[in-house]
Amino acid sequence: MKKAVLLLMLLAILVGCEFSSVDYQAIEYRVTGSTATADLVYQNGRLGTSLQSGVIVPWSLSFMGNPRSSLFISAQKDDNPATNVTVTIYANGNVFATSTVSGAKVTATADGTL
Repeated sequence: MKKAVLLLMLLAILVGCEFSSVDYQAIEYRVTGSTATADLVYQNGRLGTSLQSGVIVPWSLSFMGNPRSSLFISAQKDDNPATNVTVTIYANGNVFATSTVSGAKVTATADGTL
């Protein structure tokens, strides 16, 4: 009997509570294009900035983003003027921001706030 009363009390408490859900989003950064390598700067999903030099293209990084997170990625391509680089941010599989550049030592940047 005591278990049933305790269970009913717990159920009453839970029914009266409002649960707040944080709408995390699956984030993916992608770097593509005809360039062989790129130097990257990006928000890394842990509220920090990462730098990587000479990354082989294509490249990607996935993480879970918090609501109102700032997203940022830039890729400076090699010095071949005949190639291009594209940076794209995906949120839950949809394009959130993208940029493409062509030329020597140019930088593509995509950013935004969830």
